[in-house]
Amino acid sequence: MSNSESAPEGKDKQPLSLGEPSAASEPTYMAEYKTIRGKSTVARRLRARYREKLQARGIKPPPSPPPPLEPILDPLGQELLDAGGEIISERYGRWVIKHACGTRVTKFPYGGVRPSEVEALRFVAGHTSIPVPRVYDVGERHFTMDFIPGETVKQAWDRTLSAEDRALVARQLRDYITQLRAVKSPDGSICSFGGREVIDNRWTPVKGGPFADEAAYNEFLVSGLREQAAVREMVRAQLRLRADHEIVLTHGRLDATNIIVQPGVGVVGIVGWEDAGYYPEYFELVVIIGGVRCGYYGELLNIFPQRYDAEFAVEQVITQWSKHRWY
Repeated sequence: MSNSESAPEGKDKQPLSLGEPSAASEPTYMAEYKTIRGKSTVARRLRARYREKLQARGIKPPPSPPPPLEPILDPLGQELLDAGGEIISERYGRWVIKHACGTRVTKFPYGGVRPSEVEALRFVAGHTSIPVPRVYDVGERHFTMDFIPGETVKQAWDRTLSAEDRALVARQLRDYITQLRAVKSPDGSICSFGGREVIDNRWTPVKGGPFADEAAYNEFLVSGLREQAAVREMVRAQLRLRADHEIVLTHGRLDATNIIVQPGVGVVGIVGWEDAGYYPEYFELVVIIGGVRCGYYGELLNIFPQRYDAEFAVEQVITQWSKHRWY
């Protein structure tokens, strides 16, 4: 299976916030609860906390785990299925359908298509040698691209890739990351691709920016921390130690589920560009290095051309002290 982009390793990302919703938001609140899929510990904790909040408002929670989502809430999706298409990914309110022809897929992202994802795919295809799917039809709620046969690194690293294959994949990824880092932010700003606002997906999607420089971006990161003055000041002080990183083109989620490989060939595709943009050079590494579910993560320091030990330590504090954390 390929083109089956999913949540970063170690976290079941959910497109929701556990803040206090207004009465008007409760229908959306309930609908988003029903997208919490899977049997992982994180998914079970999230469902339990969500049920408590619903019950506190006098709302009867749905069955747990929730019943499956409707296959596709889009006429095109149903048309593709009726024509012999196959759902190859259905996680977190995001669907990917492989066409009956076997050579294309259509992705139905949660909340609709982000223009930055489509534009990033086309830019990378035209300006680097990084293998990405070609984009065809684009609508508000879907876009169609090439199907890339193979397995994800998560599936293949410890199972079907030989030591030689893993070394090849590591070399290729190092080259691709170097190519991305050679593309600098046109005006030095930190933004999603195309100059759009940043979407911070550490826990739940939080928007901000674009930011004129790294100092402004750092204040955005501090603003996302819980109201604990000492922690905020320590993080702010550490971020100030270096606010001169290069701002480079970044995939944003280069984890093991978004890299497609084949034995003997290596990397045949990189997918999941919805978080692509221009970020400080350390960002690509520190947001994924905590993954533990396959050996790929143990190779990251060999794959990336530079280490960012101090930045990684600060990232851990930002993640753990986020006011958007839901458990």
